[in-house]
Amino acid sequence: MNRKIHVTWGVSIFAILCLLIFQGFWLNRVIEFKKAEYLNLINTTLSGAVESGFEEYVVRNQSRLEEPISVSVKSNENFIKLILKGDTTVLNYNQDNGYLSVLRKICYDLIKEQSEENVHMLDSVCKSIFVSKGIKEKYVLELVNTQTGDIIASTDNGSSKIERHLVSNMVELGLKSHHGVIVYFDMPYKTFFTQMTGVLISSFVLFVLLIVCFIYQIKTILVQYQISKIREEFMSSMVHELKLPLSAVQNAFSGIISYGTENLKDAQRTLLNAAHKRVDQLNNFVYKLLIVWKQGFKISWNRLNLRETIDSLVALFDPMLMGKNVSIKVDYQLSVDVIEADDIHFPNAISNLIENAIKYSGDPAKVEIECKEMDGMVVIAIKDNGIGIPEKLKEKIFERYYRIHRGRSTDVHGFGIGLSYVKQVIEAHEGVIRVESEVGVGTTFTVMIPLVKDEND
Repeated sequence: MNRKIHVTWGVSIFAILCLLIFQGFWLNRVIEFKKAEYLNLINTTLSGAVESGFEEYVVRNQSRLEEPISVSVKSNENFIKLILKGDTTVLNYNQDNGYLSVLRKICYDLIKEQSEENVHMLDSVCKSIFVSKGIKEKYVLELVNTQTGDIIASTDNGSSKIERHLVSNMVELGLKSHHGVIVYFDMPYKTFFTQMTGVLISSFVLFVLLIVCFIYQIKTILVQYQISKIREEFMSSMVHELKLPLSAVQNAFSGIISYGTENLKDAQRTLLNAAHKRVDQLNNFVYKLLIVWKQGFKISWNRLNLRETIDSLVALFDPMLMGKNVSIKVDYQLSVDVIEADDIHFPNAISNLIENAIKYSGDPAKVEIECKEMDGMVVIAIKDNGIGIPEKLKEKIFERYYRIHRGRSTDVHGFGIGLSYVKQVIEAHEGVIRVESEVGVGTTFTVMIPLVKDEND
């Protein structure tokens, strides 16, 4: 199979894998962002729940310390002095989370340390506020000693099966009791994917569309490859089939000429010799094609008289052989006649261009051939007065097997390999071929190859 096809498939598969990796990376980044966003919501909600729900909690809990805290506040200072069981604590409430937070912590210290009641009451307060903020996932709430890190009480009874992937900040509850509350959540993937439903569906649809296009591309390439293979096999078979009849015709012409042509008129002898040369040229061309099919396209460099070559080619297109009125004018502007080129392929390429100019011209067909030197190049321009080529088809005409369709017209036949072959030959000579055309006016094909002069000329 063509190496380019393998490269195309490899690049396409690599692109799909890169897309999958990118999608995975993007999804991971989005989940990390959602995780941080969700954790921030949990921390804010937990802090708000503790701050706002504590007044009701203190009022409902009737158990107080037998020896209350002594609180001393001076109006001209930002300090609060707390005395509990002879232990004095001085707080700057402007620096310690504000005045309201200090009062809330004092309220917690007024209550007896009933840990089990405290954690369930806090759970009740937090749950209602969590739900109001859209946090509906299950969680574990723990009351922790902020000094030792020991768990004082927990809502986890062993059956929650929460993996504790998300951990909230610890919110301190009291000043003297050293209690803090912390909440653990499992990773809420369901919530994340629910929020990302639209994006995920769009991404999945685009990915499926890409896969479908890739599969269609593979099928199309395989079909085109099979068609190309059939064409190549057909052309190879056709070349083999042409070899035998052309050899027979060539032998027939050689036999006729060997018996003598004295009794023929001059015009008949001219036609006979032209036909014999034409068949001989075709036979050499078929032989060369056989070599190309077996060994690949190669150029052999030989000394070639360009003037004699083109004159001999022009002589082959006799009006009687072509079946139409043909006028071919050649203009030589060369300082040398001998160039270096392939003695089979290069003449065949020029012959193909001349034949196309005649086939696609009107009747009478007027063909002009100009040979000149320009910037170290041999320039051969072949101009006709034919039907012309539409602008959008100028590049396509050099594709193998491509032919311009002209409705139901059957005046011009071919397999669409002529110009493809010509382009291949010229490029093998390190040259270029250009086309200028105007519909209804005519077409000019210009061939340019490097001019290599022989030192003996």
